[in-house]
Amino acid sequence: MNAVANPLRIGAVSFVNTVPLIDGLDQHPRVLLQRDLPARLADLLEEDRIDVGLIPVVEYLRGVGGDLVPGICIGTHGAVRTVKVFSRDPLKDAVEIAVDRGSRSSVALLRVLLGEMYGTEPDLHICEPRPDALFAHYDTVLVIGDRADEVDPTGLHVYDLGEMWHELTGLPFVFAAWVMSERMSKEDARRSELIQVLTEARDQGFGHLEELAEVEADRRRLDAGTVLGYWREHIHYTLGEAELAGLAKFGELAAKYDLVGDARAVQVAEM
Repeated sequence: MNAVANPLRIGAVSFVNTVPLIDGLDQHPRVLLQRDLPARLADLLEEDRIDVGLIPVVEYLRGVGGDLVPGICIGTHGAVRTVKVFSRDPLKDAVEIAVDRGSRSSVALLRVLLGEMYGTEPDLHICEPRPDALFAHYDTVLVIGDRADEVDPTGLHVYDLGEMWHELTGLPFVFAAWVMSERMSKEDARRSELIQVLTEARDQGFGHLEELAEVEADRRRLDAGTVLGYWREHIHYTLGEAELAGLAKFGELAAKYDLVGDARAVQVAEM
C-alpha cells in the first residue's frame, strides 16, 4: 500500500494493450495504482474512489467521470486485430450474436455497425467465449482481446470492428481513454500533476517497447514480435483531433441507437 499523503489514485486494466501506458506507475512514489475490470473502474470513478480511470469510452459518453486526459487513448486507425466477429454465416444475416463481456465499447460499436451498415438489430447475448468451444450455442460470436488471435478462422466469416468503423466513417475509433473524476477535473494543481504523471508513463513505455514486449510475451506465453507488432501497427495511443472526431461521431451514433442516452459533449482537460 502506498503510504504517501494524498496519492494520485489511478485505475487501469491488465490488458496487453494498456502495458505501454502504465509502465512504471507501480513504483511511482506519488501513485496508488489499482487494477480492475473496465466496468468496475467506471464504477470506482463514478464513486470518486479513484482520481482517473482507463475506462471504455461508452461509459464516458454515458456520463461517467469528468474530463478526458489530453493526448492519450487506446484506439485504432483501421484493423485492431483484437476485436473481431467470427461467424458461420455472413454478418448481415445474423439473428443472434454472442458478445464477449470484456468490452462494453466493443459491444456498443457492434450495435452501431450492424445498424448503420446492414440495417439489422440482432439479439446480443453476453457470454465469455472460449476459442475451443466458440460456437457451442451461437453461430456468430464477438471475441475480444488475446482470444481473438487464438480462433482458427478457417471456413468462417471474420470481421474486424476497427476496420469496419473506418470503412463506415473514415475516422479512427477510440476504445478507451483516461477519464478523470469530476472532482479531479476541477483541482488545478493535482490535475496538472496527474496529466504529467500519465504522460511520462506513456513516454517511458514507448521508450523501451521491445523490452516490454519481451516481458509481456513471456508472461502471456505469446510471441514477442506479435506483441510488438500489435502495439505498433494496430493500436494507436495518441488522442488527437482525428481521434476526438471519431469519438464524437461514435457518441452521435451511439445516441441514435439509444446506447448512451444523450451523449455528452467531449471535454478534454486543460493542462
